[in-house]
Amino acid sequence: MATGEFQVMKVPAEQLAGILHGQVIDPGAQPTNVVHCGEGWTVDVSWEVTGELVDWLVGRWQLEIIADRIGGGESRHPAPPVEMTFTPGSGRYTASIPMRGQLSPGTYDLVVNLTTTTAAGTAGALGGFVVISKITVKE
Repeated sequence: MATGEFQVMKVPAEQLAGILHGQVIDPGAQPTNVVHCGEGWTVDVSWEVTGELVDWLVGRWQLEIIADRIGGGESRHPAPPVEMTFTPGSGRYTASIPMRGQLSPGTYDLVVNLTTTTAAGTAGALGGFVVISKITVKE
């Protein structure tokens, strides 16, 4: 499982901090770095925000997977990104992004990209990313 930290913070860590995890899961529910394009594999993501300000967060998370093909080409999945509302009282979140048929055969760097929007719909200042090790997509 790859781990990343939140990158954009405008407050001290004791008031608000976050950690983000992501991994590729095969159809048998096992972590992997080799998948087949026609099988039902996913990118499973979990993240947690902690600190005094968690209960004050309002807005929405936006989660997407950026697939950067070795040799050229980038794509984003899903389109539009998954959106989840902040949950006051709980700083833990999970999501599973289905990837069946989304990538053609090749080798990719996968990046979990997590951003936020405010209650007013503008870009938020909270987010992070995690780079998942290279994966190989086979026919």
